[in-house]
Parts: sequence; structure tokens; C-alpha cells
Amino acid sequence: MDIRFLTTFVEVVKTRHFGKAAENLYLTQSAVSARIKQLEEYFHTTLFVRHRNSIQLTPAGERLLPYAEQLSATLLQAKQELQREAGEYLVCGAGQLNNEIWMPGLLHQIHAAFPEWAIKAEVLPSEQISRQLHDRSVDIAFSSEPLKSEEFTGQLLKAMPLGLFSIHQHEVNTDPEQFVAIDWGSKARDELLTRFPEYRDAKFTTNSLRLALATLQQEGGIAVLPVGLDWSQWGLQNVKCIDHFTNAQCKLYMYYMKSVRRSIVPDVVSLVSQHFASDV
Repeated sequence: MDIRFLTTFVEVVKTRHFGKAAENLYLTQSAVSARIKQLEEYFHTTLFVRHRNSIQLTPAGERLLPYAEQLSATLLQAKQELQREAGEYLVCGAGQLNNEIWMPGLLHQIHAAFPEWAIKAEVLPSEQISRQLHDRSVDIAFSSEPLKSEEFTGQLLKAMPLGLFSIHQHEVNTDPEQFVAIDWGSKARDELLTRFPEYRDAKFTTNSLRLALATLQQEGGIAVLPVGLDWSQWGLQNVKCIDHFTNAQCKLYMYYMKSVRRSIVPDVVSLVSQHFASDV
């Protein structure tokens, strides 16, 4: 049996709500229900009595609860102890686009300021950033979207307008075969589709800026890019901004747990904040 099923059981007991437990554990409600069902099958008993507006423990659930709490706490303690013994290191996580745009310079600066610490960099799908922060698998996360959790402290570091750029084109051609689609988020996608419905049939779609730029460099085309970056440093030539977006932006947020586990986190947060403050 997966020990995480007991952790899920404890969370449902704490919240008395499958939906809230799912939100706190960054799972779907169906996944929480499936875990509880497997626990009940494993112990051959019913753990909860489900009413319309409340969930109550059965006598069997009451007996299981202290064991589940003890095992969950022991697992967390063992995980933290093993991480401490592994040495002093800081784990930074970022989505693909933020990793490509910002992380090389940031990681270099962090390592230069704190050479005694090892730095681990993780490229994370956007839907996993909150979960890994919550699990303390990541110490500091950089996200393009705001994260909602009372356990996180966060700040907006950078916001750059997005624009529609023409690369290697003498005349603007909005044929779908000319579009290279980069995933800047729902606002950018919605605004672009409103102006250019053919964008949904883009010849190439990716969440990697480097892959998109490589395609544009070789074949030319049209793409949504941040306004203000020096594209010559990215290998792009003959770049022209043909339209500015009114609402969509490329944003960089920094998040970390309010109760930090590594002593270096506040110092790194201060360093990164100062870096972007001076960059304004």
C-alpha cells in the first residue's frame, strides 16, 4: 500500500471535505476518492460515512486515524532527515519559459554570492510548481502565473509586454503556416486568437522558447515574444515588432514557503529581489 494514501486519509479527516483535501494536496477530487476507496478495500472496512454536507469517521476510521497520523509524520521526518544528510544545497524550480529566459543569469548570480552552497535547478511543468513547493522538494520557485496558497510568500519580479513579431519577413503574412506558437499563458493566447483566429492552426507549437527561436531563425515566420529583450543575443536577426498586446504580459513571480527549511532561502530571496529592483 502507498503510504501517501494514509496522508490523504489524514487530510480528509482534517478538512472533512474531499474537495478541500484535494486542493490542499494538489490532487483532483477523483484521485482523493480513489485513494480512500483503495484504503477501504485494503482494510476491508468503511472509513467514512458520507452525508450531503458533511463527512464523518466510522468507528474503524477513528481507530485508524492515530496510526495514519503517526506513519505520515514519521515519513515526513525521515524525508527531511535524509535531505539534511545529503548536504547543503538549494533547489530552485521554474517553468520551461522562465527557466530559459531568466534562470541562467539568476543561478550564476546565486552561486557567485553563495559559493559554499550547491544549487539544484529543476524544470517543472506549471501544474507541479505549487505541489513541489508545498512538498518542500523545491525551496524557491519561479512561476509565470500567480500561485494561490496561504503557506507561500511571493512577489512579482518582472512584467514585460508581449508583442507580435515578424522574423525574416519583408511583408507581414498571417497565414497559419507562418505562425510559431509559444505558450505564454491563457491571456496571451486568448488575445491573439481574438485578433488572429488562424493562430490556432500554427505550424509549430511549443513551450520552449529556444526551440521556437531555432525554428524562426531557420524558417522565419510570426511569433508572440516579450517586448524589450535583445533578440540578437538569442540568435535572431531581422526581427520586427508589428503589434503590441494590450493586456497580456510575460510575468515572472518568485515564491517560497513562509516557514523556510534552509537557512539560505531568505538571503537568496533578498538577492533576487534586489537584482530585479535594479533592473527596472
